[in-house]
Amino acid sequence: MTIAEDDPRQPYVQAAETLRREIRGGAIKPGHKLGSVRELASRFNISPTTVQRALGVLRDEGLLTTTGRGNYARDPKQVAEAGSSGSGLEISEVLRQLEHVTSQLSELRGRVERLEASQPGRADEN
Repeated sequence: MTIAEDDPRQPYVQAAETLRREIRGGAIKPGHKLGSVRELASRFNISPTTVQRALGVLRDEGLLTTTGRGNYARDPKQVAEAGSSGSGLEISEVLRQLEHVTSQLSELRGRVERLEASQPGRADEN
């Protein structure tokens, strides 16, 4: 499946829509892994960055959860129930923001370590 060139929607939106249909339609069962970013990029013939954006959309909707081992489909019925109670999207948004802050912190830590290593006489102070 490739992204339609004549579709006015962005490629990540098209990929997210396809995966959303598969999750809601049962082709991807709750708890099953969606595939690696590389596999999905190959499947849709898009870049890994575009796949990440598509997965972010589904994560924000609560249709998938991401662990260190990959992206897993959630039960769309449970997502709908959580959404109607008003808590489902709030939690996914908090998790998305936490992931973003963690990523920024890791990047900042690396930058500080490189800066400290480049300073003369700083390497032996720790």
